[in-house]
Amino acid sequence: MTPEKDPKIIAAKLCEFAHTNFVAEGVEFDENSPLSQAGIDSFALVELVLFCERGLGVRVPDSHLTGDNLASMTSLANCIAKLALDGQPST
Repeated sequence: MTPEKDPKIIAAKLCEFAHTNFVAEGVEFDENSPLSQAGIDSFALVELVLFCERGLGVRVPDSHLTGDNLASMTSLANCIAKLALDGQPST
């Protein structure tokens, strides 16, 4: 799988995944919303990281799971895009 490198496409895919799996119906959530608003707790975060690896083809090292990178889907997408550009494929 060739990893996606466009942060806007990545953010859209992450939001779609969150809406399908975590965001309660009727809750307003987009790529700039805080992840906590989507109901993403530690268990959901594991699912989100696995989606990054399996669905986007990029492994997100634990060292990149920081408050800054997990502030929103946009910040996570920027992190994933940088990892993809740096050649951090899933294993």
